[in-house]
Amino acid sequence: MSEAGEVTRKVFPILTAHKTIPKEKHIDFRNKKTVLYAVGFLDSSVYPQSQAVGTAYSKRGYNVLITETIAFLTYIYPKSVRLTRTVGKKVGEFLVKLTEYGLTADNLELVGASLGAHVVAHAAKYFYAATGKKPARLTGLDPAGPCYRALPPPERLDRSDAQRVDVIHSNIDGFGIAEPLGHIDFYANGGEFQPSDIPYIPCLVICSHVRAIIYWWQAIEHPKKFIGVKCDNVQEARLARCYNNTQINYLGLSADFSRTGIYYLPTNNEFPYFRGKEGLKAENEIYKSTIRKINSDDMFVV
Repeated sequence: MSEAGEVTRKVFPILTAHKTIPKEKHIDFRNKKTVLYAVGFLDSSVYPQSQAVGTAYSKRGYNVLITETIAFLTYIYPKSVRLTRTVGKKVGEFLVKLTEYGLTADNLELVGASLGAHVVAHAAKYFYAATGKKPARLTGLDPAGPCYRALPPPERLDRSDAQRVDVIHSNIDGFGIAEPLGHIDFYANGGEFQPSDIPYIPCLVICSHVRAIIYWWQAIEHPKKFIGVKCDNVQEARLARCYNNTQINYLGLSADFSRTGIYYLPTNNEFPYFRGKEGLKAENEIYKSTIRKINSDDMFVV
């Protein structure tokens, strides 16, 4: 929940939350945009990354709602996957009830990290089925891949779930998913492994998976600083072979949804990670080109 530009953790049981949340003095569903952020597997609303994302939205005038699912999305992973549909439906029911208090589809944005991306997808599907209207935006932060890669769109996040759907891919062959899922798909540094604070050495599976959340947080804090270049396909994005294209797009709230497609998103290896226009120059593409050079000498394989 938002309060004076910061996130104050206040727990509301979901079955009655639609009645109590609108009474909070800083909540205004009729006149403000609302974002609901769904945490992922083994994740919580109290963790720093969740608080950071919530605060970033709150500072920009949003009503901020964050799910708390650590009590049950901490079981064996496949069981947690099966629960995402149920959790998403409950979230969707909650959002539909909020329409009685002024919430509209055009002012509703959903963001989900990892398993949370599929939770908000199911919430959006339910919301549309109940109201005939799709949420304004849905953002997936490295949507979970294991147990989802072979599923059809009704069972996972899909571009049809909201009016505008954008996705960050940061660990596509690990905990993420390689397939483009949105109207706009950003493949950060190729989408597989992310650079660490040690130059040219990648952070591995969990580190890369979670990095999508950090990129999104910083993209909100630094508008138009995370710039992606258009790619013709995922393989080009994997290999950073998109610099012959001139079309760009921005990660974050400034994304241009008239420019749909796949984008290669270069970043720095140090916080706050954005590269700005310098990242659009092929000669400045360091991470992928360095790994390819090392691999050519059979010294290092990613």
